[in-house]
Amino acid sequence: MGMTSDLVTAMADGIGEFSYLSEEWIGAAQKQLTRLSELQSDSLAGKQFVYCEVAHNAPAFLHVGPKLAMNMTIDNGSVSVAAGELPDSECDFKLQGDHSILSNLARVQYHGHDPKVVAAAIGRLGTLSRWETAGEKPIDPAIKAFFRSAHDAMAPLTMPRFVFMTPEWATTARYVVSTRAEKYRDQLSNIEYTFSEVFTDTPGYAFPDGSYGGFWVRCDRGNVTVGAGPLPEALQPADLQGRGLYTPVVPAGRTVNAALTEEEQQQLEEYSKVALGPDKDTGRRPMNFTLSEKGPFGPELGGVMEVLHDEMSKRTAGDLPSDYDDSIKSEWATPNQFDRPDGYDKSWLRYDEVDIFGDPR
Repeated sequence: MGMTSDLVTAMADGIGEFSYLSEEWIGAAQKQLTRLSELQSDSLAGKQFVYCEVAHNAPAFLHVGPKLAMNMTIDNGSVSVAAGELPDSECDFKLQGDHSILSNLARVQYHGHDPKVVAAAIGRLGTLSRWETAGEKPIDPAIKAFFRSAHDAMAPLTMPRFVFMTPEWATTARYVVSTRAEKYRDQLSNIEYTFSEVFTDTPGYAFPDGSYGGFWVRCDRGNVTVGAGPLPEALQPADLQGRGLYTPVVPAGRTVNAALTEEEQQQLEEYSKVALGPDKDTGRRPMNFTLSEKGPFGPELGGVMEVLHDEMSKRTAGDLPSDYDDSIKSEWATPNQFDRPDGYDKSWLRYDEVDIFGDPR
């Protein structure tokens, strides 16, 4: 099985600011590319190249439909980037793939990283999406160098998109919680509290070894630790413990609540009643929480955790276990508009053939 660390290690520091190919990302890219083209104007003089990229299965919270696209033109030293897809005939090279995979590729950074680790990360990601191309990649050394510079300049600004509750997903949670904990360190100096969420019955493409998904947060008098998977035995029991089945929680667990429309909020409520309500036969809910005598975490730790759900949801991939498992019951399997855009096409991901590490299933 592939190593979970290779991909994260190859990525730029941080967790990014903008969803890949979003309007905000395009605006930031134009600034970076203008700066780089001015620095490399001599080597780009007389060069022409048009590149287009199309990312299918865009995040639902952006409300842009099923895909995002951008085109970049190098024209005699000047460089422009714009939103939108160009016809194949107008491109020197055009690439199409899944948005989550392209997002993670865009975060891989060449500068300062072991080239073997970078190559392994790119190779792994290359197996996960279906790709469509038109034309030929640039062969001119100056254009290739500019592409690499542009890629590395945008890598720190690009949000990753990891599969829900995987160890790589938890690295983003670690960054969010740890960064905010520094801001609240003084308020947390007397707080001892442990939070944990764990999910069973995980899909084979995301957890090929059958392990549980989830993450945990331990606050020990201002020292905050964030781990992946179930809470270690030595830290049991958690003060706030969530435990549930993976599949029904995914759609509700990755909503960007601040971006939901009224219609989407109603859809989410309806889904939660049906999919997350008590089972008709057993009376059990697929997700349950238990509290210690300490009760819910207070305002000090709450200040750290309050943004976590939305920030993680922005950085979560759009796959559903039911895309690759016909046995999942319908109330957990039917895609919802609040979770995925109309026109989402599961065929852009190859999780019916490989797992998230690129290993054959």
